[in-house]
Amino acid sequence: MTDALDNTDKAILNLLQEDTTLPLKTIAERVHVSVATAQRRIQALIDNKVITRQVAILDPNKVGYGLTAIVMIEMSRSNTSMQHRFERLMNEQPRVMSCYEVSGDADFMLMVNAKNMNDYHEFTRSLLTYENNVRSFRSQFVMNFTKSGTKILLD
Repeated sequence: MTDALDNTDKAILNLLQEDTTLPLKTIAERVHVSVATAQRRIQALIDNKVITRQVAILDPNKVGYGLTAIVMIEMSRSNTSMQHRFERLMNEQPRVMSCYEVSGDADFMLMVNAKNMNDYHEFTRSLLTYENNVRSFRSQFVMNFTKSGTKILLD
Protein backbone atom coordinates (compact mmCIF):
# COMPACT_ATOMS: atom_id res chain seq x y z
CA MET A 1 0.00 0.00 0.00
CA THR A 2 2.97 2.37 0.37
CA ASP A 3 2.73 3.30 -3.32
CA ALA A 4 -0.95 4.16 -2.81
CA LEU A 5 -0.39 6.59 0.08
CA ASP A 6 -1.74 9.97 -0.90
CA ASN A 7 -1.10 13.30 0.82
CA THR A 8 -4.06 12.80 3.19
CA ASP A 9 -2.78 9.39 4.32
CA LYS A 10 0.70 10.85 4.82
CA ALA A 11 -0.66 13.78 6.83
CA ILE A 12 -2.68 11.41 9.03
CA LEU A 13 0.35 9.18 9.57
CA ASN A 14 2.56 12.15 10.47
CA LEU A 15 0.02 13.28 13.08
CA LEU A 16 -0.44 9.80 14.56
CA GLN A 17 3.32 9.27 14.81
CA GLU A 18 3.54 12.38 16.96
CA ASP A 19 0.53 11.54 19.15
CA THR A 20 -1.64 8.48 18.66
CA THR A 21 -4.08 9.76 21.29
CA LEU A 22 -5.24 12.70 19.17
CA PRO A 23 -9.02 12.77 18.97
CA LEU A 24 -10.43 11.74 15.61
CA LYS A 25 -12.08 15.15 15.27
CA THR A 26 -8.71 16.89 15.66
CA ILE A 27 -7.08 14.66 13.06
CA ALA A 28 -9.94 15.30 10.62
CA GLU A 29 -9.70 19.07 11.13
CA ARG A 30 -5.92 19.14 10.67
CA VAL A 31 -5.99 17.15 7.42
CA HIS A 32 -9.16 18.85 6.14
CA VAL A 33 -11.42 15.80 5.85
CA SER A 34 -14.59 14.66 7.59
CA VAL A 35 -14.39 12.61 10.78
CA ALA A 36 -15.85 9.63 8.89
CA THR A 37 -13.17 9.92 6.19
CA ALA A 38 -10.38 10.18 8.78
CA GLN A 39 -11.74 7.14 10.60
CA ARG A 40 -12.02 5.14 7.36
CA ARG A 41 -8.50 6.13 6.29
CA ILE A 42 -6.99 5.17 9.65
CA GLN A 43 -8.75 1.82 9.60
CA ALA A 44 -7.49 1.14 6.06
CA LEU A 45 -3.93 2.00 7.18
CA ILE A 46 -4.30 -0.49 10.04
CA ASP A 47 -5.88 -3.17 7.83
CA ASN A 48 -3.09 -2.80 5.25
CA LYS A 49 -0.47 -3.01 8.01
CA VAL A 50 0.95 0.43 7.28
CA ILE A 51 0.23 1.11 10.96
CA THR A 52 1.64 -1.97 12.67
CA ARG A 53 1.15 -1.00 16.34
CA GLN A 54 0.03 1.87 18.51
CA VAL A 55 2.14 2.05 21.67
CA ALA A 56 3.26 4.24 24.55
CA ILE A 57 6.96 5.11 24.47
CA LEU A 58 8.53 5.16 27.92
CA ASP A 59 11.56 6.94 29.36
CA PRO A 60 13.77 3.98 30.37
CA ASN A 61 15.36 5.94 33.24
CA LYS A 62 11.98 6.70 34.81
CA VAL A 63 10.92 3.04 34.80
CA GLY A 64 14.12 1.57 36.22
CA TYR A 65 15.93 0.56 33.02
CA GLY A 66 18.73 3.10 33.04
CA LEU A 67 21.30 1.07 31.08
CA THR A 68 21.01 1.04 27.30
CA ALA A 69 23.50 -0.88 25.17
CA ILE A 70 24.05 -1.14 21.45
CA VAL A 71 25.34 -4.66 20.86
CA MET A 72 27.05 -5.82 17.68
CA ILE A 73 26.74 -9.59 17.17
CA GLU A 74 28.97 -11.79 15.04
CA MET A 75 27.45 -15.19 14.33
CA SER A 76 29.46 -18.43 14.39
CA ARG A 77 27.70 -19.90 11.37
CA SER A 78 26.05 -17.73 8.76
CA ASN A 79 23.25 -19.83 7.42
CA THR A 80 19.64 -18.86 7.04
CA SER A 81 18.17 -21.30 9.54
CA MET A 82 20.60 -20.27 12.31
CA GLN A 83 19.96 -16.59 11.61
CA HIS A 84 16.19 -17.11 11.76
CA ARG A 85 16.60 -19.04 15.02
CA PHE A 86 18.60 -16.13 16.50
CA GLU A 87 16.00 -13.62 15.28
CA ARG A 88 13.19 -15.61 16.92
CA LEU A 89 15.20 -15.83 20.16
CA MET A 90 15.82 -12.07 20.21
CA ASN A 91 12.18 -11.37 19.36
CA GLU A 92 11.18 -13.24 22.54
CA GLN A 93 13.52 -11.23 24.80
CA PRO A 94 11.89 -8.35 26.67
CA ARG A 95 15.24 -6.56 27.17
CA VAL A 96 15.86 -6.43 23.39
CA MET A 97 14.23 -3.26 22.12
CA SER A 98 15.41 -3.68 18.52
CA CYS A 99 17.16 -6.36 16.50
CA TYR A 100 18.53 -5.54 13.06
CA GLU A 101 20.35 -7.74 10.57
CA VAL A 102 23.16 -5.49 9.34
CA SER A 103 25.93 -5.40 6.78
CA GLY A 104 29.63 -5.08 7.57
CA ASP A 105 31.68 -6.81 10.26
CA ALA A 106 28.67 -7.68 12.42
CA ASP A 107 25.68 -9.81 11.50
CA PHE A 108 23.16 -8.25 13.91
CA MET A 109 22.79 -5.08 15.94
CA LEU A 110 20.71 -5.09 19.11
CA MET A 111 19.40 -2.25 21.22
CA VAL A 112 19.14 -3.61 24.76
CA ASN A 113 17.67 -1.98 27.87
CA ALA A 114 18.68 -3.32 31.28
CA LYS A 115 18.17 -2.25 34.88
CA ASN A 116 21.91 -2.04 35.57
CA MET A 117 25.23 -3.65 34.64
CA ASN A 118 24.47 -6.85 36.59
CA ASP A 119 21.18 -7.22 34.73
CA TYR A 120 22.94 -6.67 31.40
CA HIS A 121 25.68 -9.14 32.33
CA GLU A 122 23.03 -11.77 33.10
CA PHE A 123 21.46 -11.12 29.68
CA THR A 124 24.76 -11.57 27.83
CA ARG A 125 25.74 -14.69 29.79
CA SER A 126 22.43 -16.40 29.17
CA LEU A 127 21.76 -15.42 25.56
CA LEU A 128 24.90 -14.31 23.73
CA THR A 129 26.49 -17.73 23.82
CA TYR A 130 27.93 -20.29 21.48
CA GLU A 131 24.76 -22.39 21.97
CA ASN A 132 22.87 -19.54 20.33
CA ASN A 133 25.35 -19.34 17.45
CA VAL A 134 27.09 -16.20 18.75
CA ARG A 135 30.82 -16.12 17.99
CA SER A 136 31.40 -12.73 19.57
CA PHE A 137 29.68 -9.53 20.57
CA ARG A 138 30.72 -5.95 21.26
CA SER A 139 28.77 -3.66 23.55
CA GLN A 140 28.63 0.11 23.45
CA PHE A 141 26.77 1.84 26.24
CA VAL A 142 24.57 4.86 25.66
CA MET A 143 25.80 7.80 27.72
CA ASN A 144 23.04 10.23 26.72
CA PHE A 145 20.01 10.23 24.44
CA THR A 146 20.38 13.19 22.12
CA LYS A 147 17.51 11.98 19.98
CA SER A 148 15.44 8.85 20.29
CA GLY A 149 12.37 8.39 18.19
CA THR A 150 10.25 6.22 15.98
CA LYS A 151 8.82 8.76 13.53
CA ILE A 152 9.30 8.36 9.79
CA LEU A 153 8.51 11.79 8.31
CA LEU A 154 6.30 11.36 5.26
CA ASP A 155 6.24 14.15 2.72
